[in-house]
Amino acid sequence: MSTRNLFITSIIAGFLFWTVFSWFNVEPWDSPYGLITVGLLGLLFGFIGKASPWLWPLGIFLGELLFGLGSFIKSLLFYSGGGANMFIPLGIIFLIPFSLPAFIGSFISFGIRKATIKPGSEHNKR
Repeated sequence: MSTRNLFITSIIAGFLFWTVFSWFNVEPWDSPYGLITVGLLGLLFGFIGKASPWLWPLGIFLGELLFGLGSFIKSLLFYSGGGANMFIPLGIIFLIPFSLPAFIGSFISFGIRKATIKPGSEHNKR
C-alpha cells in the first residue's frame, strides 16, 4: 500500500474509532478501552507502514479531529441533545495527549518490523 493510501486509511481509522465509541454514548478517553484501542491502531499502522512512523498516528489524530469537528458542526446546525457543543477547543487539547499511545505504538512496531525483517528481503519491497 502506498504511503498516501495508508495515511488516508489511518485518518479513516481515527474517524471510525470515535464513531464506534459514540454508538455506545461514551468518549474513548472515558473508557478503559480507548487508550488500548488507540495504541493498538498505532501498533498496526506502524508495522504496516514502510517509513515515517510519525505519519500514521498523525492520521489517526486527524481522523479523531474530523469526527470532533463534525460533531461540533452537527450540534450547531441541528441544536439537539442539549444544544451546541462548545467544548471543542478543550476536546482538541485533550486529543493531543490521548494520541500519545498511537505514537508510541507506531514507533515500537516500526522498530520491531525493521529489526526483524532483513535488508533486501521480499518483505521490504512491498
